[in-house]
Amino acid sequence: MLTYGCLSPMVELLMTGKRLSKYIVLVLYFFSTSLWMMESVALSDEKSCNAIRVNGTTDWYPVLMYTEETEVHHGIAIDIAREVFRRLDVAVVDEPALPWKRMLRQLDKGELDLLLGAYWTNERAQIYGYTEPLIKDEVAIFVRKGEEFPLNNLKDLVGLVGLRPMGGSYGENFDHYAKKYLDIRGVKEGGTLDLLLTGRANYAVLGRYDGIADLRETGNSNRIKDLPWPVASNNVHLMMSRASPCYYLLDDINKVIRDLHKEGFTKQLEARYLQVN
Repeated sequence: MLTYGCLSPMVELLMTGKRLSKYIVLVLYFFSTSLWMMESVALSDEKSCNAIRVNGTTDWYPVLMYTEETEVHHGIAIDIAREVFRRLDVAVVDEPALPWKRMLRQLDKGELDLLLGAYWTNERAQIYGYTEPLIKDEVAIFVRKGEEFPLNNLKDLVGLVGLRPMGGSYGENFDHYAKKYLDIRGVKEGGTLDLLLTGRANYAVLGRYDGIADLRETGNSNRIKDLPWPVASNNVHLMMSRASPCYYLLDDINKVIRDLHKEGFTKQLEARYLQVN
């Protein structure tokens, strides 16, 4: 007959196994719960966008301009951005003006969330996120009055010397053709038409409304004119950093932009800035 003393080691072993099983279950439970909480916090941080940092060029009428005294951008692009993010309950932080290439570097690193106004190019689309188009912008050739020439094709610019603002794009098609066939020199922002007046080039390439506004502002409308045929007609977008904590809002941003177009909000802005009906 087995005695209690003979059973006790077996009983203790079974009891110990049960206790270990309970401990293992508890450890696994707390471990899985901790992982879930950490993932939830990380997801919450990733999906958090209370404010969005924006910047852009300083002299692109009517898309975007900059007042140095107040350090504030104004124009169609930021007006649309402010309305979009007002509806999404996100504060807009207008950053101080910087050179174009520096803003792109900030966009690469996620130090800037949104660039206010850019043409679409395939190269940029591999790096950044684009919104729906805001407006369409015509690119024109400006010449000194009395030195006009027939312009019906980009081939008509071959053999002439041109000027354009440094660092920007006039759309993939024009940029590709210009790089391959045209002699166009880059000029620091704001000095393109002034340099054209010196006679160092035959023409300048600018957004049509931007160039016309510059001529009116400087009183040079009687010395320079735009040729009728547009060398490009490009959609203007907002361009977003893929490293931005607000990037997950891109679909919502696009929906609001489409709503603004349907409501006539964009047309009203164009009428106000361009003074057209």
